[in-house]
Amino acid sequence: MMNLDDPAQSWSDVAAAWDASVDFVDDHSAAATARLVDRVDVHSGDRVLELAAGPGSIGQQLSTLVGPTGTVLLSDIAPGMVDVARRRNGGLDNVEVAVLDLTAIDRPDRSFDVVVCRMGLMFAPEPADSFAEIHRVLAPGGRLGALTWAGMEHNPWMTCVGMAAMINGLVSGGPPVGPGGIFSLGDPTQVEAVAKGAGFVDVTVEEIDLTFTSPSIDEHVARVSSLAGPMASVLAAAPPDKQAALLKTAADLAAPYINDDGVAIPGRALLLSCSARW
Repeated sequence: MMNLDDPAQSWSDVAAAWDASVDFVDDHSAAATARLVDRVDVHSGDRVLELAAGPGSIGQQLSTLVGPTGTVLLSDIAPGMVDVARRRNGGLDNVEVAVLDLTAIDRPDRSFDVVVCRMGLMFAPEPADSFAEIHRVLAPGGRLGALTWAGMEHNPWMTCVGMAAMINGLVSGGPPVGPGGIFSLGDPTQVEAVAKGAGFVDVTVEEIDLTFTSPSIDEHVARVSSLAGPMASVLAAAPPDKQAALLKTAADLAAPYINDDGVAIPGRALLLSCSARW
């Protein structure tokens, strides 16, 4: 039921929702993003590439770190996301924004000193190919920092919505743990092995626990649904009775995390950091 054939269009379709929710997303991922930026150790003069940059919300931070002698390229496969990132980073002379596919990065070998990717690599249909591409565009000793989601069992903030959609027949195909699924890189051992297989060294994978808060479970479901890429259009198009059933099922699944103040649902990210070897 989900259209996975055109990810660029699917993510462009939710660009406005990401733009509207950028502060919410950044607040909830602040600790993970801070640790990511710290691990790649951006210096003045560095050439930085962000893949799957979405609305480009860390463009200003990266711009400041590289300074006037460095460059930042914010990229995404979705033209709609690139438009948002370009608007948000307008006026930053050392920041460029472009459409790029992390499975085939249209830039020369050794073009960058740092590559960062927040929650994008797990959508690659062939992760090994994407890691190889990233290694190709990094200069010798260049650094990669990437965030992915840990396993389903650690992320009820998402699974309460996804499982509710499956239970009510809105999506099919089973849990998204296969290639290209949101939890496809949820095993730290697997992530480490793929990075080493692409030639990276000094590979470390850390677990970072997060908490997603909302005033109500209905608001949590609505926000997650609106940001969910290929699944978003399916949920938005569901008839009212199906949407009501989705909310009820999600509330049942999230019951342990609902309190008088709203919801506080846990999540867990994996942070990969490593260096390119030539």
